[in-house]
Amino acid sequence: MFAQLNYFTEKEDIEKYSNPHVVQRKAKKYDIDVVYSPRKNKKYRIVNPETNKYVDFGQMGFVDATLHKDQVRINRFRSRNHKWYNSPKYSAAWLSANLLW
Repeated sequence: MFAQLNYFTEKEDIEKYSNPHVVQRKAKKYDIDVVYSPRKNKKYRIVNPETNKYVDFGQMGFVDATLHKDQVRINRFRSRNHKWYNSPKYSAAWLSANLLW
């Protein structure tokens, strides 16, 4: 799916920092499609189904839990950003917390 919906960011660049297949699998739970972001500093983009607006999320250059799977780092992230899990659905914070971590 990612190969057909790739905007401008090369697949190889994202795969240094994230696992797109894991992100897509997590996104299916929420019935949303994830594509690569055309923004050079973001990893992914969705179309918010409630507002039909683009939401870009995931800071390019930082490895997320879909790739490193380090439970200590995951726990520290969740502790530091615990409010992100209660953010409005489909916000960048909510998407990062639920799809990347």
